[in-house]
Amino acid sequence: MNYKRCVSIAAVLLLSACSQTSFSTIEYYQFSQPIVNMQRLAENTQAQLRINTVQLRGALNNRGIAMVLDNNRVNAANYHLWSESPDLMLTASAHQQLYTDLDNWMVIKGLPVITDLDQQSYYELEYELHHFNGDEQGNANIAGLWRLYYTNPESGRKLKAVNYFNELTPLQASDYEGLVATLESTWLKVNKQVANEVSKLTL
Repeated sequence: MNYKRCVSIAAVLLLSACSQTSFSTIEYYQFSQPIVNMQRLAENTQAQLRINTVQLRGALNNRGIAMVLDNNRVNAANYHLWSESPDLMLTASAHQQLYTDLDNWMVIKGLPVITDLDQQSYYELEYELHHFNGDEQGNANIAGLWRLYYTNPESGRKLKAVNYFNELTPLQASDYEGLVATLESTWLKVNKQVANEVSKLTL
């Protein structure tokens, strides 16, 4: 009798545990890139660089932080989320880094309508990311390409350069905070390389 009673109690406890909903706290992350006071006048710069919104493939532009698993599967976290859409965060970060590094350029986001003829000649930067994620080997991976165009009223829009890149960086710490910090430092590295290439242009 005692055995049957124990089995019944165990079954009730098991069902009770399974029926309870487990609540996890949602954690939000963003790049912590510091903002420095800077000022620049168009007349003191040699060229204008417009940065388009960064394009990310498929699930990479998800609020859930992405991890690449075996068999080419991508998993987006349910409780570890970017505080804003990754494309907007990456664009803002790229803009700030390029503005800082290219001190003789007027670096702006997007493609605003400008009627001033002097500012209708400009360079345009376009990013396409194929990887923006962590992996099961303990790395952060950012890979893709960037394209540079030049536009002026006489000749229109011309493609000037295409550069592929693949940056695989060991995580600073084996958690989501470490993944975010490593993705940020890797993205800053990519944009420093972009700034270095753009600065070589003959204006």
